[in-house]
Amino acid sequence: MNKNSVNIAKKAITGLLLACAAAFILPSCKKELKAPASFPFETGELSASADNVVINSARPGDEAVTLTWDAFTNSMIRYRLVLSNGEAKDSVEVASGAISKRFNNGELNNMLVDGLGMEIGIVADLVITLLGEIPSKNLSAVSNSITIKVTPAATGAAYAELWVVGDATPNGWNIDNPNPMVKDPTNSFQFKFNEVLNAGEFKIPTSKGNWGTDFFMPPANNPDITSTEVKLIPGGNPDNKWRITNPGPYKILLNISPSPFIKITPFTPYTQVWMVGDATPAGWNIENPTPMVATPGNPYEFTYTGPMSAGEFKIPVSTGNWGTDFFMPPVNGEGPGSTNAVFVPGGNPDNKWKITEAGNYKITFNQLRETISIVKQ
Repeated sequence: MNKNSVNIAKKAITGLLLACAAAFILPSCKKELKAPASFPFETGELSASADNVVINSARPGDEAVTLTWDAFTNSMIRYRLVLSNGEAKDSVEVASGAISKRFNNGELNNMLVDGLGMEIGIVADLVITLLGEIPSKNLSAVSNSITIKVTPAATGAAYAELWVVGDATPNGWNIDNPNPMVKDPTNSFQFKFNEVLNAGEFKIPTSKGNWGTDFFMPPANNPDITSTEVKLIPGGNPDNKWRITNPGPYKILLNISPSPFIKITPFTPYTQVWMVGDATPAGWNIENPTPMVATPGNPYEFTYTGPMSAGEFKIPVSTGNWGTDFFMPPVNGEGPGSTNAVFVPGGNPDNKWKITEAGNYKITFNQLRETISIVKQ
């Protein structure tokens, strides 16, 4: 065997030995890696700040009860509280990532009476359960159930005050000093905001000074202003807003009854309005009623200064037709001291202001804000 043959043989033997060694060693090093087990999704334990709640309908915005659960804050989690009394059930969404829900007297009472059919003034058991869901992971969880005693009261609006905030409004995005809405004097579920708006956005908070409060908002961001849909969004998340594209005067009506709606209406001011009635110089002459005088530089304001007799009056927006639209008091027979001049299509119901003492008066009327001042000179 020559030298080259010996070298080739050595290399072959060395390769064979290495292959055998690898075959022996590798199986002993093999290790299966397992994915770590995921933690179960839990809501945490549900608890209530009170176990006996008596609704105070005189203070609808005050706290009735706060529910909390000891989970980690996570914006991926959607929560819903389910309230039940016997077979009757109602539920309310909670802000994403929240670990508590505050119910005020008005909100909870409406659920008890309208949603669950509980009797006013009768103590009853309210069972509460929290449902959690992470849609992106197809996970859900249910909390423990708790039972508290509740005594419902006569139902009414959940909020006594509401505001409008946003760059479309005069006060802008100032949550500490948002623009107040005006509560309808005859309907506690209705609020008005009549104002000259900028191009921009707005939403309706239920309290001041807190961006984490609940908001009345559109179900989808920036809907057409002709849409009447509105929803109470816990915590204001998602942050939907209405958008005003064309700046100018608007009348906004929000109804927060169990069937809520909103009307956002551009307002075209009347260039002339009148007074008609036996308290006015022209009496009940709808063909030629007493004109009011437009205030220079203010297209929304009219005044009348002059004699008024003991009697009644109302404010038509056109002449010659008793079926025209009118501005009237919300309650028949209001007189000096009245501040509301509501727009009444067709003049029905037929409310009128009443002057009980004849004399000279200054009457100032604002058709945008629907206000009036009746002052004896």
